[in-house]
Amino acid sequence: MSDRVLIIESEESARNELVQLLHDDSREVVAVQSCDESLQELAVASFDLIITELPKCKTQNSDSGDASSPSSDAGTAAIRWVEKLRELAPRVPIILITREGAEPVAGEALMRGAATYIPLHLASEGLVDTVEQVLKVSRSASQATDIDQCVSRIKLELVLPSHEQLVPAVIARLEQELAQLHLFDEMTWTQIAMALDEAILNAMIHGNLEVESALREVDNGEAYQEKIRRNREQPPYNERRTYVTLTATRSQAVFVIRDQGLGYDVSALPDPTDPANLESIGGRGLLLISAFMDEIHHNEVGNELTMIKRKRSDSSAS
Repeated sequence: MSDRVLIIESEESARNELVQLLHDDSREVVAVQSCDESLQELAVASFDLIITELPKCKTQNSDSGDASSPSSDAGTAAIRWVEKLRELAPRVPIILITREGAEPVAGEALMRGAATYIPLHLASEGLVDTVEQVLKVSRSASQATDIDQCVSRIKLELVLPSHEQLVPAVIARLEQELAQLHLFDEMTWTQIAMALDEAILNAMIHGNLEVESALREVDNGEAYQEKIRRNREQPPYNERRTYVTLTATRSQAVFVIRDQGLGYDVSALPDPTDPANLESIGGRGLLLISAFMDEIHHNEVGNELTMIKRKRSDSSAS
């Protein structure tokens, strides 16, 4: 069964590019140029993924005080647009398409319910991978099993070789454990899963295999993939492991991701909210982790990341 993807993009050339990039037998793509058209599509059909620009939307059904009116601030309108999509399709993950100047809004929009983002000028290199990543973690979020209501605390420890194909199964296993505690709704879990995906892959590839992010932008990523393949087969890289630990109660989940690499200078980490870093493929992971987790901590060596996500109270969810 093919995945149904809704693309919302006002510029015809950009819209056609996005459609062409995603054209595949495994996906059915519906592309529209306005917010109102997308609302009509969502009213009559279901989708597995929404890809949207951050426009200053003018919807026919907006209330007089809606931030999407022509007189509203564009940033506020964009955030309200993401909230509107979340209201209409609460279980459908959202990928934001950003342009230069939209970076300050992206972080807030992520916290309001989007799953991730990609700059438009990097779509040709990264959109397909981003779509597959989001759909992968979204599917894992729908695989929860029946739970034991008496569980009050859980702990799980995993030791992983540096094979990225293991990550979806790891995320599904973590979700299975957490489902027993009813901590998070599906959309919150999708965001957590995106942060976990980034953190575990970072530990495997950048930590244990010592493959630098900059190579992703060389030869369409071929140099990046080649170094991963090469280092995975030779010591000391192939002997290193990634340790994933989950400790959770009915109030919060604590994820600890540790690799056996050389670490790095934590003080030299780039600011994930800096527009210059948002516009790079390598900077996206830091932003997602920072946006989706309530607390993050690095150890002094730089090879361990602790991420904390708390259960939202009824008052904070309103």
